[in-house]
Amino acid sequence: MRARHVNQAMVMEVLRMGRMHIPPEPDIRFSGLKCRMEHFVSGMNVAVVVAVEYPGPDLTVVTVIDITKG
Repeated sequence: MRARHVNQAMVMEVLRMGRMHIPPEPDIRFSGLKCRMEHFVSGMNVAVVVAVEYPGPDLTVVTVIDITKG
């Protein structure tokens, strides 16, 4: 996150307000799904990839991407 100049508040806003433009997909390394949420926040288009393991309520942030530079 630091390398991409994205802070925790920005990640939380993406997770709360973002949209999934790509359907969730199974992750080979884990038993859950990987979801990519995207949202425009603080002048950047940010994507946050999270691992979701059902039925657990927790999310694990896998990576954060500045898709403006993409």
